[in-house]
Amino acid sequence: MRIFRQWILAIALFVALVLDGSLALYLHQFMNYGDYGSATWLMPIGVMLIGLFDDINSKELWLAFGAGIVADIYSLGIIGVYTVFLPVACWACQKIARFLPEIFWVRLLVILLGVTVLDIYSWLILNMVGLINVSLHVLLISLAFNLVWTLVFTALTYWIWGNLAQDYPFLVDMQAYRQ
Repeated sequence: MRIFRQWILAIALFVALVLDGSLALYLHQFMNYGDYGSATWLMPIGVMLIGLFDDINSKELWLAFGAGIVADIYSLGIIGVYTVFLPVACWACQKIARFLPEIFWVRLLVILLGVTVLDIYSWLILNMVGLINVSLHVLLISLAFNLVWTLVFTALTYWIWGNLAQDYPFLVDMQAYRQ
């Protein structure tokens, strides 16, 4: 049972990935307006919040890398976008968390910035590879939709990711610290 506790964050990220797909399927009529659309970024939000809540566990970088590989295979079919972004975002959030106040609003700003970087990064990569053909104008308008939905998803899941990251850090046996 102790081994299971060490892997709860990995299981939660997998559930977030499945919820990303499910929410994208059922909420797409609310998340799109004409040519402009938004994405559900539950798993990247989760990885960034884990990095912000637990800034000393370097094993979470490997968790982000593994989650990136699974997310790339699950959603894109090519390895690269999430595999690079998620570990870099987790690392950056861990470094930034040491200097920022531990309040919701500051962490929300970090998440909004991270999702904006993810949107632009994925747009660049997918345009260069030829998987999408989206203009810069459509990207910029869609960024506004993504920021609104990111605000909603972050507000709804902030305390869940916080509790999971603090109570069940990845591959850390907390039994030694509990009485």
